[in-house]
Amino acid sequence: MSPVLTSGPLSPRLPSLAPLSRTTPPSLKDFEIIKPISKGAFGSVFLAKKKTTGDYYAIKVLKKADMIAKNQITNVKHERMILMKQSESPFVAKLYFTFQSKDYLYLVMEYLNGGDCAALIKSLGALPEEWTRNYIAEVVLGLEYLHKRGVVHRDLKPDNLLIDQHGHLKLTDFGLSRIGLLNRQTRDAQYQLEPSRAFVGTPDYLAPESILGIGGDDPTVDWWALGVITYEFLYGIPPFHAESPEKVFANIISTHIEWHDDWVDYSPEARDFMVKLLTADPTKRLGANGADEVKAHPFFAGVDWDSVTTQEAQFIPQVTDPESTDYFDPR
Repeated sequence: MSPVLTSGPLSPRLPSLAPLSRTTPPSLKDFEIIKPISKGAFGSVFLAKKKTTGDYYAIKVLKKADMIAKNQITNVKHERMILMKQSESPFVAKLYFTFQSKDYLYLVMEYLNGGDCAALIKSLGALPEEWTRNYIAEVVLGLEYLHKRGVVHRDLKPDNLLIDQHGHLKLTDFGLSRIGLLNRQTRDAQYQLEPSRAFVGTPDYLAPESILGIGGDDPTVDWWALGVITYEFLYGIPPFHAESPEKVFANIISTHIEWHDDWVDYSPEARDFMVKLLTADPTKRLGANGADEVKAHPFFAGVDWDSVTTQEAQFIPQVTDPESTDYFDPR
């Protein structure tokens, strides 16, 4: 993987715009590793500081042997390509450098100090409808941006919605985007549901057609996931959650949802929005005709789409220590 260079962090907390010298390929020696941020199925993310500038980054570290064994090399290359193409997008976490050592691949990315939406929900529980509406509106704009450029995220979930220093969201983790791998492995999982099986993608957010192996390659899977996330924001748990992936899959395929009207209060428009996103038939799902029909839903009545990403957010991270990872849930 050849080194990739772009300008440095644009975050107000990370002020330097000086790139590494274009004659000096970046390497791990250029960075001081501060602490781990998170650990995923295929790698870990660390907070790091560039020694010459003091800028902070999030470095995604992937072990080559694991990637080869798990058939993930294509995914990593694809994620790198998407991040580079969307490097100026306000909706996507920026990728600044990539490099490799003998045993590892490194993606040096924008550090967003507000944590992710999974940690936010774990901390606060269910979110107010106004918070939910504004966050979901930002995700809609992010999906609209990606879909217009031919990118389907395919692993949309609260963990992949990062919160920047202003309280606005950015999408990350494009490892499964537009690749047949997710569809193929979840189809295998339908027939081989051993508890020990490693699933690609998070079961709670998969669309029925992805599980059944009859689709999952088009933008409607992202709109389904958006419905799941909307429910999770309002309830504090995903709608199809269960104690095992097998039961999650069964719940998704049945599309049966417990609305718990006695302990969750939100508008009829919010319920209708979720129902239309969580429609089993992808051709009838809200969003099947594009983002405009999602944006036109009454749930977003009063939303000024031109100012969604610039208006003051309900939650703004309060960080005084530039090396703080307090808003991330260690996992």
